[in-house]
Amino acid sequence: MRPIVTTLPRLAALAFLAALAVGCAVPEPPNPFAGAWTTAERHQIAFRDTTIVVNPPDAQPTAMGAESCAGAFRFGYGRKSREALIGLAPRQPDLRGKLASLLVLPDYPVAELACGEGASTYVLLDERDLVAIYRDRDIAGVERLSRL
Repeated sequence: MRPIVTTLPRLAALAFLAALAVGCAVPEPPNPFAGAWTTAERHQIAFRDTTIVVNPPDAQPTAMGAESCAGAFRFGYGRKSREALIGLAPRQPDLRGKLASLLVLPDYPVAELACGEGASTYVLLDERDLVAIYRDRDIAGVERLSRL
């Protein structure tokens, strides 16, 4: 049998390591995009972990995916710089100006969706406001959404 003097430091070290492991297992923060958003025209978009669900007024909701995008589908969350976001409308100076006035911070959380030949970048301005930048080849458009 070992003397208690040599066993206690080992037990204390093991207890410390166990507590450290539990303390480091911090849950991921909730997705800031999660939930439903709407435009002034009552078009709704709901963000999920791997896709979005589009719900136009007076129509059935559609979950965007490979089936609805002719097999060409990508979706993900990340961050983009202000310059990169403004650069999404390279041939539209009026739209670039509008984006420059809306986007005042150095970078933003984004959700990016590519479907077929079109793409959308959703920019989280704050807890209640979102800007959607839609692109189809060289043409872009912007739409504001609010959290429901």
